[in-house]
Amino acid sequence: MSEPTKHAGISRQIKLPISKAVEIAWKSIRLRLSRSLLVTSGIVLALAFLVSIQASESMIDGMRKWVASAEASPEFAQLRERRTALEESVAPLRREIRDTARDARIPEGAAPFDPQATLGVTFEELATQVHQMPAPPADLQRLLTARPDYLPTFRQWMDQARELHQVRAELNSPQNLAAMMESQGVPTKPEEIEAAAIQNRWLLGLALLVAFVGILNAMLMSVTERFREIGTMKCLGALDSFIVKLFLIESLFQGIVGTVLGVVIGLLLSLGLAALTYGHFAFVNLPFAELGIAVGISTLVGVGLTVGGAVYPAWQAARMHPIEAMRVET
Repeated sequence: MSEPTKHAGISRQIKLPISKAVEIAWKSIRLRLSRSLLVTSGIVLALAFLVSIQASESMIDGMRKWVASAEASPEFAQLRERRTALEESVAPLRREIRDTARDARIPEGAAPFDPQATLGVTFEELATQVHQMPAPPADLQRLLTARPDYLPTFRQWMDQARELHQVRAELNSPQNLAAMMESQGVPTKPEEIEAAAIQNRWLLGLALLVAFVGILNAMLMSVTERFREIGTMKCLGALDSFIVKLFLIESLFQGIVGTVLGVVIGLLLSLGLAALTYGHFAFVNLPFAELGIAVGISTLVGVGLTVGGAVYPAWQAARMHPIEAMRVET
């Protein structure tokens, strides 16, 4: 009687390491660069829009807070003290220059005074740099021509008058910024601010929905184009989990690149637009903490949006039967 035939045991399926999935995903992106760029560009646009709105709202909110609190700050208290001291110093000098200029007589043969060469500025330009001139330009010309020794006193008045004008401008900056914001249609009342916040949330939700649908459609098209490739990998023993990992890693690469580019572009655009609109006021009370939170949230949302949009296509690809995938004409 012959011995029973011994059947060889079924070998355990080999699970490829995650590094191999990363390598295949990276090669797939390079081979399908045009479709990868399409998905990435959608992420960039969505994230740039998201970050620009959040950053703009943070900067506007920071400017609102600065307008409301600047008057009571220690810095403005010091500016008011400095203004008082300068006014007490400038006023006597202005009267002295005015009275002296009225009585000045140009001696014969005196060289005419050249303010541009001596002071670096004409009297007309100086009038735009200070709040009030002590005398008409013709009187000042006659004074400094007749009395060259009076130039140090005039320089002292000029320097203090310029500083006084600058201090006054800084003290008036909250009112100027409030007027600029009002002219730009920025909400200032609590009910207007709440209504604008609701509108921005709707815009952000709509932008994210459009981006999600676009990413989902692009990933589904990617699965459709790769039916034969998926079927071949499954015929060679690729597990369903490996197929899922492959698509998720591929979307993760695109999500990271698109999110970083979108965040940087959106942040730069919002900062540049604020600088063009409000000048240096945009950076007076820049909310770095809020901007950092906005950037962090946007980064997580961008990567999560991309990976989330690839979950269903990855699951669809993993559940395909190899023979059905191989039959598809692409």
